[in-house]
Amino acid sequence: MALVENLNSLGVAFSSNPSMSHSGQELGKRLTIAALVIQLGVIVIFVLLAAVFHWRCAKARIHTRIVTTLLKTMYTSMALILIRCIYRLVEHLGDTAVRLNDPKSLMALSPILRYEWFFYIFEATLMLTNSIIWNVWNPGRYLPQNHHVYLSQDGRTELEEEDRADDRPLLAKAGSVLTFGILFRKKEGIRPPAVSMNPPMSNG
Repeated sequence: MALVENLNSLGVAFSSNPSMSHSGQELGKRLTIAALVIQLGVIVIFVLLAAVFHWRCAKARIHTRIVTTLLKTMYTSMALILIRCIYRLVEHLGDTAVRLNDPKSLMALSPILRYEWFFYIFEATLMLTNSIIWNVWNPGRYLPQNHHVYLSQDGRTELEEEDRADDRPLLAKAGSVLTFGILFRKKEGIRPPAVSMNPPMSNG
């Protein structure tokens, strides 16, 4: 997503700069279209991965409200973002050159650019709805407050792992966060046994 945001910002900066040459503005338009196409691909891959996870939960007979609520929220959010992304792609695939001193060229623009209600519906309303959805069904409401608590492989038993000191240098910790844990990983030592958080079942 960082690549998408960088391409999008460069594309908008180039295409909207009046002092930029025609070739520079065309490059900006192509960068914006490339960013939107990549974003569409990322959305599709992300939804497929979520669907695989959902299928595995159903296969393992894990039908808790927490899992289904979060997945339905994510599916709805991705659908809204997908519609908005398609709208922006259609918008940028057309003629986006605006020449204020030529009324005929303005009338020849796509209705998506000439009428604001397209923007209000397919951009502002969709993103506002998306923000409201994630604020109402925030994942933080369903996740354990203690980040050491996790589910075992049976999908039902909650386990708590003891906290271990992180003796990495500050730069290594920052590098690990910035690279999403790909680089500067914490060295895995011998883990202490996890403690079950579920109350034991009585035999009677």
